[in-house]
Amino acid sequence: MKSGKTAAPGGQNYGMLRASSVLAVILGAALTVLLVTVAYRVNFTWENPVDHLLSVSARTSRMLSESQGSIRVACFMDRRHPMFRPVSRLLRGLSAASRRVAGAEIRVEYVDPHWDLARASQLTSQNIPENALVFERQRRRVVVTLDDMLTEKSALMGPGNSDNPDNRDNRMPWETKRAGRDLGIFRGESVCASAIARLALPNERTVVYWLTGHGEARMDDYDSIYGFSTVAREVARDGFELRELALPGHDTVPADCSVLVAAGPRKAFTARELDILSTYLQRGGRLLLLLNPSAENNFKPLMSQWGVELTDKIAVSGKTLTGDEVYCTRFGDHYVTRDLSGVSVVFGHPLCVAVRQEVTIGLDRPKVTLLTLSDDDGWGESEPEARPRVFDPARDLPGPVAMAAAVEWGGNVASDVAFRPTRICVFGEHDFVMNGVLASRANANRDLFVNAVAWLAGVETGTAPSLGGDATLFTGMSRREWMSLTLAASLFLPLGLLGVFWFYSLISRRR
Repeated sequence: MKSGKTAAPGGQNYGMLRASSVLAVILGAALTVLLVTVAYRVNFTWENPVDHLLSVSARTSRMLSESQGSIRVACFMDRRHPMFRPVSRLLRGLSAASRRVAGAEIRVEYVDPHWDLARASQLTSQNIPENALVFERQRRRVVVTLDDMLTEKSALMGPGNSDNPDNRDNRMPWETKRAGRDLGIFRGESVCASAIARLALPNERTVVYWLTGHGEARMDDYDSIYGFSTVAREVARDGFELRELALPGHDTVPADCSVLVAAGPRKAFTARELDILSTYLQRGGRLLLLLNPSAENNFKPLMSQWGVELTDKIAVSGKTLTGDEVYCTRFGDHYVTRDLSGVSVVFGHPLCVAVRQEVTIGLDRPKVTLLTLSDDDGWGESEPEARPRVFDPARDLPGPVAMAAAVEWGGNVASDVAFRPTRICVFGEHDFVMNGVLASRANANRDLFVNAVAWLAGVETGTAPSLGGDATLFTGMSRREWMSLTLAASLFLPLGLLGVFWFYSLISRRR
């Protein structure tokens, strides 16, 4: 009897221990499901600070230091949107930089369309789309959409081209992109910096005319590789108004033209058209000339008058990945190349340009600055199709060679004199700003082009590469990943622990 009585409590205690263990596992699983569900609903994230993710580029800091007053920014985005974190991180960086340089005060307001219903309704009534930033200063407003801050990956790197209107219906929805991490390239800092700069510009938009009629690259060409819609959008985003201009039928360049762009003409200009351009430049015109190396051009006499020699040599360099492109990391001392140190500009097959000495216009001499140069091992190749490429001192142009130049005439005149100096930017090719090239994050081609347009227009709001400031780190998970984590945390992990417990109990009982 005594032995039976003593055995019963042991068995009962073992049963209670097993029941309490099972109950603990069930409660742990329930708690895990609850925590994961709450985290999913509030989009809980953990961010690991990497390098200078909250830093902004030198250009943005300088622009903020020169700005005054108060700038209000409304972030009209769903907090669960996959791009909310990089956008909010960027806004925190802008606010911190503004305080650091004692510039304009940036006040950020976050409006979630699913929670802040009253404020969201107010923004919607003002035709502000969701997933947008609204920059306001006094009575000026600039709206930056999320599409503006994202550049789709080039067709050179993968399928998809959001710029082409014919492909817009084929875009992946945000949830699909979120799950696939195919969000494109985030260029938020450069876009927001342009928006802040536009708040300080006059209400009148500066007009940039894009020449047509000679086989030039079109600004409305949306081809994912060879089109120029991306760079045209960048120029328009910086506050310029783009218009097409066909010189035939005109006696002069329109009076409201601030910058005239000739992007890779394939046909020669007539003598009359060259006279129009020459007159335009002598009266303080601004010309951005992008040469087409594969086509014959008759700009040599015109450019020679302004101190730039257009050669027939193609720039080559040892700094290349495929053997064709030229990586430029050496830049001249000029506004256009300001803050480009430490980055590279990539050209394909650019013509070499040089300074022509002893050129005098009136009593002044044009100031020519070589903007981009190859390394010392580069040279101007007279036979670019030949392989392997070997420098021939008798026929080739010794390096370093230049692929772009800037000209200014009359820049020494006092600012209070009603005189507009002539400015010219010449690039040895036009392909360096094609959509496919700009979609790559490994170059500063976009920055170089936009700086050139800003300098020519006299708008001192050029850009600097924001390769570091635009870096983003995604640490959140998609819905499918959250569900997978929930299943693993609440089912497989407890079952695994329970299995270990039962296995240990079985061994103990056999002992």
